Amino acid sequence: MIDAFYIFTKGGLLLWSTQLVKVKGNPIDRLIKEVLLEERVGETFATLDSYNLKWKLLNEMDLFFVVVYQGILQMAYLEGLLSMAAKEFNHHIANFGSGLTIKHVDFDQDFLRCRQKADKELKESRRPGGMRSFADTKKGADVQKNREEKGLPAPAKKGKSGGADGDKDEDDEEDDAAKVAEARAKLTKAKGKKDGNSKEKDAEASKPKKGKEARHWDGGKVSKSLMQELDFSKNKPDEADLAAKQAEFLGSGDDEDFDAEVESLSSGSEAEEEKKDDGRVGGLFKSLTRGVKNITGGAVLTEEDLEPILKKFKTELMTRNVAAEVADKLSESVRRSLVGKTTGRFTSMASTVKQALKESMETLLTPKKSIDVLRAALAAKNAGRVYTIVFLGVNGVGKSTNLAKVAYYLKHKGGLDVLICACDTFRAGAVEQLKTHSRCLDVPLFERGYGKDPADIAKNAIAHAKSNGHDVVLVDTAGRMQDNEPLMRALAKLVAINSPDLVLFVGEALVGNDAIDQVTKFNRSLVDLSADPRNPRGIDGMLLTKYDTVDDKVGAALSMVYVTGQPVVFVGTGQKYTHLRKMQAKEVVKTLLG
Repeated sequence: MIDAFYIFTKGGLLLWSTQLVKVKGNPIDRLIKEVLLEERVGETFATLDSYNLKWKLLNEMDLFFVVVYQGILQMAYLEGLLSMAAKEFNHHIANFGSGLTIKHVDFDQDFLRCRQKADKELKESRRPGGMRSFADTKKGADVQKNREEKGLPAPAKKGKSGGADGDKDEDDEEDDAAKVAEARAKLTKAKGKKDGNSKEKDAEASKPKKGKEARHWDGGKVSKSLMQELDFSKNKPDEADLAAKQAEFLGSGDDEDFDAEVESLSSGSEAEEEKKDDGRVGGLFKSLTRGVKNITGGAVLTEEDLEPILKKFKTELMTRNVAAEVADKLSESVRRSLVGKTTGRFTSMASTVKQALKESMETLLTPKKSIDVLRAALAAKNAGRVYTIVFLGVNGVGKSTNLAKVAYYLKHKGGLDVLICACDTFRAGAVEQLKTHSRCLDVPLFERGYGKDPADIAKNAIAHAKSNGHDVVLVDTAGRMQDNEPLMRALAKLVAINSPDLVLFVGEALVGNDAIDQVTKFNRSLVDLSADPRNPRGIDGMLLTKYDTVDDKVGAALSMVYVTGQPVVFVGTGQKYTHLRKMQAKEVVKTLLG
């Protein structure tokens, strides 16, 4: 059973809605903010606020049809309901034209009919069919055909034993035996006849073949002069004879006769008309018209038009390190948002698709919330509290080096007092590496050596920063693989106890498909192991390292943002402290689309 149904425009205008059951929370608001605005239209299904949401986009009217339900419902049922509602709603508002407003829409009765029709189809699909007999199955048909080829009778139905039925069974068995004997005799006779025929053929084949005899016409042999007379290959055709033949087979050539013939042909059935329209001339005209519209604009985009273009763009994205899964979903979103659209003036289909991809990726990479680290740290300082950032990620991606870059940025750009906290108590040399950075940056380091609890060290570092007037605490953590559950649990504990202002995932710009696995599992571990299930804490943003080494293969940024929905805050572009900058969405999109 569905809970609610909504119809709204791409601009967010609600045209019609109904709630069969009271819906708790705001699943539609979350759908718009977290899915539709994130260019994830191609997924068509999401689970938000304990509700399942299935939707359909009608590009001709720029409308979304969304069904909200709990539990399990067949996808075929939901697809059918959405399609029927979209069709009925499109017919319902067709008469209003461009002057459509909320007061015009009264869709209650139409939606009730759609629900009843969808429920009826669902019940019919669940109704079991009658049991078939053996003769109705494919195997039974093969057995019956084999018996007929051998001349055997069809198998008789067996009756119950005893009484008159038992006597009938015995008689039937005797009749069957007689028929079988008769059939075998026929087969033997036919085999003997076949053998006799084969012997006659062998005897005829053994006789010597005669040479080819000359052909006779009118009882006499063909002479050489007659053969030359009958040979027209070297003679030029007579023009008068050719005209006579044309008049015989093509008619007189008058326009009236031709028009009359066309008129008689045009009075045929609709199927013949469709066949005539799809002929060579009609098909050529259509292809030429479509080719012109493809260049000058005005072509209505279909799935067949979009498939080769999107396939090419998807391949280009994957060659630039965009994960295959993300490239598929992004292409599907663009396809669903363009089917049924009309290309603009002097705009080709490829240009239209490229522009849609460009806008989708720019929207995706643009942060939905402001993560300006410097501004946030200054605001925390003015509020009299310490701003805390936790850096986490897999082994060897450059967490410590880029933490030092962020420390340099905050100290020299904002004039903030920074404290570095060494919570990597596992890797040998991790504390010494941070000591070197702290001396170079002239920034204090808080450390308690190796083998201690990182969560407790971070807690003491924050308390030390409050008592000593530090503005920012940068917490370095040990690198760990995303599948190591004990270490992921320790990381979740550190985040849960200290509640940092920002949790940055540090990843390499070199990785492709592995970027999805890394960032997804880190984020899931933090959420699943959070101390407060009602308000779980995940990754707030990403820092991409080695960004200067990938050239045009910057797809990892797009993959990470698409999976987490969180922005890339910084990118590392070198080994020096000054080699840190903010990522520009338009620059990445321009690189990805060549």
